[in-house]
Amino acid sequence: MRSFDGLHTQTDILVVGGGAGGLLAALSAKRAAPHGTRVTLVDSWMIGRTGHTAFSNAWIIVVLPDDDIDGILREIVAGNDGIADQVLVRETLAGSYACLLDFEAMGMKFAREPDGSYARRPTRGLDLARVMHPDGGGLEFSWLLRRALEAEGVQLIDRLFITGLLRGDDGRINGATGINSRSGEFHVISARSTIVCTNAITFRSGFVRDITGTGTLLAYRAGAALRNAEFSYVRPGTPNFYFEGITFAIQEGAHFVNAKGEAFMRKHEPIWGDEADVPRIARAMALEKKAGNDPLYLDMSGVPEHMRDYFIQSKVKWMDYFFRKLGSEVRTDMFGKTPYYALNQMTKMGVRTGPDCRSDVPGLLAAGLGQAGCANHFAGFHIGLCIGNGWIAGRSAVEDLDSAPEPRVDAKAVQALYQETLQPLKETAQAESDRMLRELQQIMFAYDVGILKHADRLESALEKVTNLAARLQGLGAPHVHELVRLKETEAMLLAAQLILGASLYRTESRLSHFREDYEQKDDANWLCWVDVTDTAQAPVFRKTPIPMPYCSAYATPDRIPSRLQQRMTAAGS
Repeated sequence: MRSFDGLHTQTDILVVGGGAGGLLAALSAKRAAPHGTRVTLVDSWMIGRTGHTAFSNAWIIVVLPDDDIDGILREIVAGNDGIADQVLVRETLAGSYACLLDFEAMGMKFAREPDGSYARRPTRGLDLARVMHPDGGGLEFSWLLRRALEAEGVQLIDRLFITGLLRGDDGRINGATGINSRSGEFHVISARSTIVCTNAITFRSGFVRDITGTGTLLAYRAGAALRNAEFSYVRPGTPNFYFEGITFAIQEGAHFVNAKGEAFMRKHEPIWGDEADVPRIARAMALEKKAGNDPLYLDMSGVPEHMRDYFIQSKVKWMDYFFRKLGSEVRTDMFGKTPYYALNQMTKMGVRTGPDCRSDVPGLLAAGLGQAGCANHFAGFHIGLCIGNGWIAGRSAVEDLDSAPEPRVDAKAVQALYQETLQPLKETAQAESDRMLRELQQIMFAYDVGILKHADRLESALEKVTNLAARLQGLGAPHVHELVRLKETEAMLLAAQLILGASLYRTESRLSHFREDYEQKDDANWLCWVDVTDTAQAPVFRKTPIPMPYCSAYATPDRIPSRLQQRMTAAGS
């Protein structure tokens, strides 16, 4: 190990990524493992203060003992058009109440109704499921979990950007290499089991700009298959401000309108209307734009006065600071007509695993949004599934330790990764990653590529991205910050190629994958996963059957949700 300049850390279980999935995977592993088992959690920024979970309200779907768990499972499967791991989803739902009690034992507070029951809300696109969030939102959630990990004896390494997975001659993953995201110091972490829990690729869209999901691409290069690349989290976005509350604003009277003042959602979604899940809203917005009916707006003037304070204050500290900084302007900006557009925020691409979160590569597991459990997560099930699969992955990693050999770190492999990682560092180089990223965003954010797809446009976009990736290969980095940015941009370019390739491969429309040249859903040919594996020549896409042990893909028929029926009855319609 003297052939490189850096640090060598030995552990039993390595967890990469400090969001909900990684935090729960580390906690689960530490609790399930025999005394003395070493568990290490690393993140490229500060654990407990990074990622989507920390900067969200941390809404979570929780199934209480009296809830209809099988009914909720059926509607989640139906809401995924069948593209979901039913065993994993059900286990996540079944364990959600125990996790809630665990969170409360850590000091998290969840709002209660006057009768002492939990304060919960319905979520978009689902009828039976209910969501809740802790006081303080994601920041409090993530920080209390960090404190719990410290108390359990988990080793935490902040600001370690993972650049490669160590794969032995036998194909087993033996840990990872990385660099300190500030100092550039090189690290080798040898591990008997490695869990990748990084987020999904975002192309730096949305409110958390540093979610770049590089872990899934490292797993892909190490031999793991990826799936769901053709699906994305597409949603309404506004250039004016970030607002995490559209779902509930619509429940209180807000609605989308076009430039003509028409409330257009019922035209595109006759059952759910404005309360449709966000991919359907994004599709409707893209179709309105294509028809020349833009600009589009969210009209919140219908929210009653007595409810407005609810939307301009938050127990999430960063969001509350944002509202207070805007002052009285927020009422003018928010409770009128705010411009909105269809935004492709992040891919649903993740590592292919079984319900136990083990990948096809020995020694490698996946959790969080880095694991492909669902193609559509709904509000509250993003973090809910991350909690569930994190817990499962940690437990599976511990089960593997009995048969896992001591990791053998090959000095030549480490030296190769060391050279590959630091080779772009050149003091005379120009920082070009932001310019490259903007070019990539212009390609992938186009509404007729990222939302409404057609073979001709997808092929053109793929050619542009491939050329952009070739140009990136010659770029250098004048400092460590730019080196990290360059590595993230490289991962985003690879992700874009896989997204476009999978979008061409699936010749139907389903969920957030809207093909204008194949407008209908085709269950006979495409009720399946699309998996992609790496080869020396090119990515290879294949269909994989989806087991359905609990319910069929459409066990919940299209119907008017009960809360909408009640509202229509009250309105006399």
